Parts: sequence; structure tokens; C-alpha cells
Amino acid sequence: MSNNTFRRFTASAFLGAAFCMVIGLPAVAANAARALDHAYPNYQPPYPDAAQVNGEQGDVVLKVRVNEDGRVRNIAIEKSSGFADLDNAAIGGVLSWRYAPSARWSSWEHVTIAYRLPTAIIVPPIAIV
Repeated sequence: MSNNTFRRFTASAFLGAAFCMVIGLPAVAANAARALDHAYPNYQPPYPDAAQVNGEQGDVVLKVRVNEDGRVRNIAIEKSSGFADLDNAAIGGVLSWRYAPSARWSSWEHVTIAYRLPTAIIVPPIAIV
């Protein structure tokens, strides 16, 4: 794991709609991990509507095999969220990602997709006297 960078992404919902924010938090690594190629649309994996309705949350840790041309060739689940629909959504989203090309034939990259439901903050109205 010292040769890889962990990326943390947060997918959240706002008022029942899938509203996604991408937050990259790279960790320090001995060798630089491969970066996503920003010339391609590397979209955040979707938060399934059924999972939101059922209140499902969790982290999916994926081990992603990337070829020298930057295409994802294989994905393995290192840690499941505990919900099949979240795991499948994470895999389906990451399969379409493109990484920057590299001289290395292939590498394994670690990706964490975090699915979180929003918390409601209720602010009482201000009484005008």
C-alpha cells in the first residue's frame, strides 16, 4: 500500500436528489500514484436512489488495475460498504475513469468512495419584535 495514493470521494444527496461533491485527499506515498487524466470526464460514481431512500451509507475501498494507456482494466473490492448497490455503483463509476498514461505496463491504485447522506440542520425562525 505504500506505493499507492488513497483518494477519498464523498457522494451525498440533497433533498432526495443525487448531489455529488468530489473531494480529493491524497495521502503521502513512497512512489507517486497515477493521477486521473483531466482530459476525460472522470465522474463521481452515482449514489443510487434506492440506497438513499433506504438510508444506506458506507465506504467502498477498491483496488483498481490501470494499464499503461490509463484505462481501468480490473477492479477488486478490498472493503465492502456492506450494501451491494453501493458497491456496484462504485465499481460501475470507476470503470469509466481514465488515468494519465504511464511508462509502467500496469499498476494497482487504491480508491475509496464514501457514500454519505446529508444531515438536516433546522434553523428556527428569528422572532421580530
